[in-house]
Amino acid sequence: MIRRRIFNLAWPAVCEMLLYMLLDFVDVAFVGRLGARPLAAVGLGAQIFFSVIFIFSAMSAGATALIARAIGAGDMRRAGRVAGHALILAFLAGGVVTFVIYRFAGDVAALFRFEPAVQHLAAVYIRITGLSAAFSLVYFIGNGIFRGAGMTRIPLLVAALANVVHIGIEYVLIFGKLGFPALGMRGAAIATACTQVFCCCVVLSLLFSGVTGLRVSLKEVLRSCDFALIKSIVRLSLPAGCEQALMDLGWIIGSFMLAGLGTVPFAAHQVVLTAESLSYMPGYGFAVAATTLVGQNLGARNPDGASANAVTAARMALLVMGGFAFLFLALPGPVVGIFTSDPQVASLGALCLRIAALEQPSIALEMVFAGALRGAGDTRTPAMVTVLSTWLLRIPLLYLSVYVLRFGLPAVWVITALDWSVRAASLTLLFRMGHWKQIEYA
Repeated sequence: MIRRRIFNLAWPAVCEMLLYMLLDFVDVAFVGRLGARPLAAVGLGAQIFFSVIFIFSAMSAGATALIARAIGAGDMRRAGRVAGHALILAFLAGGVVTFVIYRFAGDVAALFRFEPAVQHLAAVYIRITGLSAAFSLVYFIGNGIFRGAGMTRIPLLVAALANVVHIGIEYVLIFGKLGFPALGMRGAAIATACTQVFCCCVVLSLLFSGVTGLRVSLKEVLRSCDFALIKSIVRLSLPAGCEQALMDLGWIIGSFMLAGLGTVPFAAHQVVLTAESLSYMPGYGFAVAATTLVGQNLGARNPDGASANAVTAARMALLVMGGFAFLFLALPGPVVGIFTSDPQVASLGALCLRIAALEQPSIALEMVFAGALRGAGDTRTPAMVTVLSTWLLRIPLLYLSVYVLRFGLPAVWVITALDWSVRAASLTLLFRMGHWKQIEYA
């Protein structure tokens, strides 16, 4: 029964991530036809825009935990109030993000060492997509609301609609079909912005109508704004936002370091990252299930049930991601060959993918137990573990490996595996200690 419940929550989240990956593939396929400069600009612009959005959308961590606990307690009205306050916060934050992105898009793009033409096009992309920031945040927070309520199929369905809308608009605007002018890279940016607005409208219509059983009354929220509830959402979400921001900064610094290894190693690193990202999806799905079920069981005053669900989710994640580990160990060449035909890149990438296989169990445990702690309302512990491991272990060791000892790319992946192992061991131990069972919040 527990396994079935976990599986029913996990598989829609995995499929949702696959659909988002499909959007990335379509972007590359369409924009890649325009040339190297537009492709680089869209890649850079999308990375900057969504990095900012994901930092602020971390406020869904607080909403998800509060809603899961309210659902577990059978209090649908409170769940609706939490959702309403979270949406208002998302829209206000989105307005600020829109202003900042539009004002500083050019300055941020100029920080990256690309030729001026690429920097200019990236700034244009960021400004256009930035106009949809408020809608993007409401959309992502809305997904978090549905996950907290255990309705993981709704974000999946919205993602499926997003694919249809995005691909259709992008094809028409990039290449100038159905009487529209060919806008090239700008068409890709407009398609992304329009898709975010569309998804936001779908999510809001579902929440305001109450057709899913979870209803948000905007009039009630505006008439009786609960500042204590807003404080709880912000307090629970702030660690997750800081975690995301510091992770993004660490990723950028790491990328600058790895660029010093040379073109072939850097290309091989990107190939392995892309291949390994496929294995993250089941871990993400089981983490979503753990977050939801831990929160709901605690809301129902059943901490033992919460623990049992989290441990079972971790075991299921280990089993599935263990399969990816076997694949990466046994067939690294064919896997890497999907993404590159360069023999040097493929050879180095295959070696690193074998090393990446060793970190799959650690990734499974880290994702699930971090999700379980967030579901309990303990958003600080996963944030602290991630930030400390990244900045006190991974970044210093990368600097030592690349600039001092002059080791190659395989050493970088050994360091990455060590980082995941430390995070997984820490979160597993902290979860087992059980302090999260006593957490109470408004």
